[in-house]
Amino acid sequence: MQDLIIGLAGSGGDGVVSAGESMISAAARDGYFAVLTKSFGSQIRGGESSCRLRIATGPVLNPGGALDVAVALNWEDFLRFGGELPVLERTVVIYEEKTGVTPDRLPLAVTPRIVRCVPMAALAKQTAGTDLAKNSVVLGLLAGWFGFGRESMLAGIRKKFAKKGDAVVQGNERAFAAGMDYAAAHPLDEPRHLDPAVGAAKGRWLTDGNEICARAALAAGCKFFGGYPITPATEIMQHLQRDIWQHGGAVLQAEDEIAGAAAAVGASFAGRKAMTATSGPGFSLKAEVLGLASLAELPLVCVNVQRGGPSTGMPTKPEQADLFAAVFSAHGDVVRPVLAPISVADMFGITVEAFNIAEHYQTPVIVLSDQGIAQRKEIVEPIDPAQFTLVERRQPSAEELENYRRFAFTDSGISPISHPGMPGGNYLAAGIEHTESGAPTASGEMHARMNEKRLHKFDPLKTRRDLFVCEGDPAAVVGVIAWGSVAGVVLEAVRRLHAEGVPVKVLIPKLVYPVVDEVYREFFAGVQSVLVVEQSHQGQLHRLIRMWTEVPADFQAFARSGANPFWPSEVADRLRELVAAAAQKQSPALVP
Repeated sequence: MQDLIIGLAGSGGDGVVSAGESMISAAARDGYFAVLTKSFGSQIRGGESSCRLRIATGPVLNPGGALDVAVALNWEDFLRFGGELPVLERTVVIYEEKTGVTPDRLPLAVTPRIVRCVPMAALAKQTAGTDLAKNSVVLGLLAGWFGFGRESMLAGIRKKFAKKGDAVVQGNERAFAAGMDYAAAHPLDEPRHLDPAVGAAKGRWLTDGNEICARAALAAGCKFFGGYPITPATEIMQHLQRDIWQHGGAVLQAEDEIAGAAAAVGASFAGRKAMTATSGPGFSLKAEVLGLASLAELPLVCVNVQRGGPSTGMPTKPEQADLFAAVFSAHGDVVRPVLAPISVADMFGITVEAFNIAEHYQTPVIVLSDQGIAQRKEIVEPIDPAQFTLVERRQPSAEELENYRRFAFTDSGISPISHPGMPGGNYLAAGIEHTESGAPTASGEMHARMNEKRLHKFDPLKTRRDLFVCEGDPAAVVGVIAWGSVAGVVLEAVRRLHAEGVPVKVLIPKLVYPVVDEVYREFFAGVQSVLVVEQSHQGQLHRLIRMWTEVPADFQAFARSGANPFWPSEVADRLRELVAAAAQKQSPALVP
């Protein structure tokens, strides 16, 4: 096997996520590529927890589809995750004997061919003296049956428990060995082994989207972060709090979301590259401050790590339903660029680009990440920050400072921006409409001119074709569009179809707004059917594109609410149906 997908579920405290993290660390040491996603209930303590690990010999774009291996420490918690941990007949099901369920009465919609009922807790108790070591037993079972990470997982166990003393380390080593021995004594009816990794693992990063975002912000020159803790964005602040001081910067954990954003605007006014990060509820609160940054034309990066909504919604589940909020949650005539990464690694470049756009256009920029990228761990090739060109805001020349007009009308719409302490650069940056010098005004004529200035300056951004990914058969009559974390699922589906000779093309916008009409028109040329795949109940990108460009007659939304993941196989199936229907239209059967 070149690709193995493992799902584990149990109660909080069972060590399910810890086992997943041990496996992905072992995969990284052994030279594999992998994606680890974690899912929890919304309880502060206890509740259910699960993880999905996809290990492969080559790079992976998403967490994969149905499970190859399902591990249930108890069935009640496993079943809570529904479509997140799909089981098929080919899935190897491993579960705890203490559940009391017999292999012929599993509470599943299908009957798996291979089932193993294992006394995990008992093995842990016998070998380690505590059933808390059952996650080490699970690791031994998986290493024994699927042939990966044996030495690396042992090394990880030793490192993980080193601070707890030799007795704990040795107990977990014995629990791991017990799992290995059990697997050897009870071989699978259909042996399945992961192929050895190809190439060296040295230098690869094991990281997640939030950590990459923080690293990229520092590489882009971020000197100030103002924010407030919120799931699933908090780790961005935590990583910056740890490292930003080494770059001459500061982090302010404010009293609330509004204050965090306002402090970032103040830092930007002071001449520093500034950032804030939040999730849906916090983004709603920041709306007024973002409007201030738009009117005062101050650079600011705001990361919104989307989660299930509305209101508090589902804090621990991914969704893509904040697109309308990012685009439209502003009073007045406002355009704010919206960018979206498509993977953990892509989060680096998107974050740097957000700072560049913010500084160049003197505007707030929204980065729409989501829980599916922010908190999933991936093994990625190292990223060299030196490959990125950094953009700084346009400062006034000596001549411009002689009679400084902060909001001067220019051909580009971009005015020179000073900072406090710059001789001759003082100006009023109020949240009220203003003249070129910054003086308050109620003139309708001036307001119209300033609106035109603030919107016109984004025209060059609409020519940025490098912020789109286009793959597939250029002559295909069926196209598919996706964005954010769902893009990796769609790209894999399209590549599968390409290997089968099925003609399909895909467009992935990383610049989600403003809508670049020309790019979409070129993609739609000659296309009969387009499928827009996204994880929002309304199909928000589907609706946004329709607002701004002419679309094919058959322009379909394939949309669903958060926590209901898409799988590459189902996207491929929908596209095959569209290709077959298009072929039927081109060559209709003869009617006698």
